[in-house]
Order: sequence, then structure tokens, then C-alpha cells
Amino acid sequence: MGVVRAFGYLVATVKDIDGWKRFASDLHGMQVVEHTPERLLLRVDERAWRIDLRLGDAESIDAVGWEVTTPEDLEMLDKRLCDRGYITHRATSEEAKERGVTDYVSFTDPDGHGVELYYGQKLDATPFVSPTGARFVTKDMGLGHVMLSVSQSAPYRELYMDILDLGLSDYIDVGPDPGTFLHCNPRHHSIAFASRPNIGARFGHLMVQVEDIDTVGRAYDQILEGAAPLGATLGKHTNDEMISYYVKTPSGWEMEFGYGGKTIDQETWVPGRWEAAHYWGHKRGSLLSS
Repeated sequence: MGVVRAFGYLVATVKDIDGWKRFASDLHGMQVVEHTPERLLLRVDERAWRIDLRLGDAESIDAVGWEVTTPEDLEMLDKRLCDRGYITHRATSEEAKERGVTDYVSFTDPDGHGVELYYGQKLDATPFVSPTGARFVTKDMGLGHVMLSVSQSAPYRELYMDILDLGLSDYIDVGPDPGTFLHCNPRHHSIAFASRPNIGARFGHLMVQVEDIDTVGRAYDQILEGAAPLGATLGKHTNDEMISYYVKTPSGWEMEFGYGGKTIDQETWVPGRWEAAHYWGHKRGSLLSS
């Protein structure tokens, strides 16, 4: 098992704070910790927060946060990054306090997205309360996963596999470049990426998982009634067996909302290669309006 333990949080600049509140909390059941005209802080479990959205003039992903266990882990990964040519920033005590962690190191990935390595995230003594009754699957598996459309896959494999030491879950041979799926805990994958020249380098989606298929179904019904733009219909993935749908967030990138994702034993897992991403569903494009 590697040093990185989980994908822990997401920080982004967004243009529509109120739209995000309706989308994340009213529709998908995340608990609002703070809601002002300039900031929306969201909670899904015992952590003080998992998603931090700040108002700005341009949409951006400011930090994908990866959790480690100790200060020594942070030091080791910081050195590895610097040895490979990455420019890192060690948080000041004020920056760490504002982020709600004990310490973190930040840098940018090969396409310019913000990445942070941290330990000691703040916990909340009060129970998590979802406005829709949703129960999110987190614990030792982190917030969920992220999917990136990247300019080139090789630098991302070097970053996440060679430097950060995430394990290979599998590949999916769809499109001009195989999708690479990596794990750092029992969740089948915490990050996936592929080069898609027709799309370009961008943040693809955030996946969050809930404990009950009915939670997915109730939100899906609301989306079909116009609560948010549907990205892909309800379907089931091949590699992680997640039953989910994709929905467009107020920022334009997508969120996958799912149930039933596969867990793996990191000690015995054998990577595979798939020829399709879905057993059924997940229809896109013109099919959505037919």
C-alpha cells in the first residue's frame, strides 16, 4: 500500500455559488457548512468539509487534495516531486489553518490543475446531516474519484504512479488513448485519466457514491424533470461496477452520482484491460433528447 491514502477534498473557483448550493445540497444531499455570496463549504461525512467552492470570475480547479498519514510522508513526497522537477509550495501555518488541515504541500499537475498533499484534516464532532437523507460512502476510501481529460497520459502516469505511488486498477480501451484507472485504497479507483485530443486538457468529473440505490434514483427523477442538465443516463460501468448517472454541474464539468462501486484488496488485485466502459446505459449526446 502506498503513502497516499485517499482523495480527500476538492477546492474550486466557481461563478455561481447559489446554483451550486441547489445542485450539491438540495438535489444531491450534501450538507452546507458555510454559504455566503463568496463561498460554499460542503460536508458529506465526519470531516469538517470535503468540497470548498469560492466565487470568482473564471471557473478553475484550484486543488485536488490527496491525504497522507504523517509529516514524514509529506516530506518524502515533497522531495520526490522536487527531484522530478516539480515546483512545490509548503503551506504557511495560516494557509494550513484556513484549509482546515495540519499541513500541506501544493503544486500544479502537468496540465496546470492545482494538487495538494496534506495530513491531519479537521473533523467535526457534530453528526453529518444530509438534507435529502443521503449517506455517502467515504471513510477509508476518501471523497470519491476524479476523472481528467489530459494532454498526454505519460506525464500523469509518472506523477501518480511513479512519484505518488498509486496502484494500477485497470485500463479501458475506448478512444485514441486508453483510460488509466488508479487506486490508493479499497475504492476501485480514486483517479482516472485519458488523452482526448477532441476535448483537450480539462477536469472531466467528480464521482461521489451513496449507500442506497434509491438515493440515486430519487435524484435522477428530479434531473429528468429538469433540476439539472443530464450528462449521461443511468448506467453500469464495467471496471468498477458502479451504477450511476452523470449530471452537469453549474461549473460545466460533470458529477457522477453512483451506488454499488466495487472495492478491491490492494495486496491481491490483478489489473485488467476492458474493451468497453459500460455494461449498459450511460448514453450521451442526441440520445438524451430522443
